[in-house]
Amino acid sequence: MSRRSLSLPLRLASSASSQRSSWICRRCLATQAAELPSAIDAVVSTPTLPSGSAATTSQAQHGDPRLSASGRKDPATGRVQTLSRTDRLLKAPLPHPVPEQHLQHTTADYLPEEELWARSRTQPHKKIVGIVVSAGKMEKTVKVRVAGQRWEPRIRKYFADHTDHLVHDPNSSLVIGDVVSLHRLRASKAVHHVVGELMTPYGIPREQRAPIPTPEERLANYKKERVQKLQRRSLRREAAQGDAEAIRKLKAMGLDPGLGAEVGVGQTANLQSSAGKRKVSGKGVALGIKGQKLPEGVLPGGVHEVGRIDGRARRNKERAMRLEEKRERTLVQARKHAAATAGGQGASADPLSGTTISRGRDG
Repeated sequence: MSRRSLSLPLRLASSASSQRSSWICRRCLATQAAELPSAIDAVVSTPTLPSGSAATTSQAQHGDPRLSASGRKDPATGRVQTLSRTDRLLKAPLPHPVPEQHLQHTTADYLPEEELWARSRTQPHKKIVGIVVSAGKMEKTVKVRVAGQRWEPRIRKYFADHTDHLVHDPNSSLVIGDVVSLHRLRASKAVHHVVGELMTPYGIPREQRAPIPTPEERLANYKKERVQKLQRRSLRREAAQGDAEAIRKLKAMGLDPGLGAEVGVGQTANLQSSAGKRKVSGKGVALGIKGQKLPEGVLPGGVHEVGRIDGRARRNKERAMRLEEKRERTLVQARKHAAATAGGQGASADPLSGTTISRGRDG
């Protein structure tokens, strides 16, 4: 007598097949590992620092930037808590609008009102995640590969593809293999992205690298450079008018105030050849008065003189001038011809002309 075989339910077979280990590439594991710190932070609480630690001391030495100077005043000592360098730059307004790309990712609420209004009009772009494939070949610039898809019109399907971007790395913090997120920011003519966040480091730990600037730090650095440039521009304008203090400050910065920008009488090398007469800057002579002290390449009022003219623009201008002269000559000839034929009946009044003789009818 045959023995009855043991039967197993189908759900056990499906569960056994689903438990098979599948191969996952190292880049995918790195991308998945980027989401672990946020989940761990939700479970593991950050330990509280003792009151006398260095971290609490550094936080206490700067006041809240949202408060005014009177609000940051300590009632016990009567001293006003100073702001950090970044907070002071963020609160300082600029005389011109700030580019939207510098405001797009900032979260500080103590910016000037014009910048807050401009930031409210911006729209956040999608998160751009890529892998560093080249680093160390260019100064403060890396190449990041972003995965994507391309459309093949012949077979009407999408295929896996990638795009390489040159990314600005301010502190040279990245190495090959890092998984980073990008922010759109025009750093130069060919670099249109900046590193926003190091999601997963590769090889070198995060603590042993230079920190990546936050959006607020990038905005503060931009304001610092703009303020310094505007200050130098203002000093050059004052030096062009012979201001002794402006000339001294430019020399203290190690900058050349310009030829003839000295206190007192201007130098002969900087005087105009036709003083007292109005000239146009296009002829090589700047507008001004006799004895005026002008730096090299600067006109009165801080306007720069006309620089080197492009060869192509010169050829186009010469061609336009030749066509204009030809048009004038043609117009003069037409007027002369019209004046000569005004007394008669025109060109057809000539009896010997082929227009008035009927050819082929005399016979």
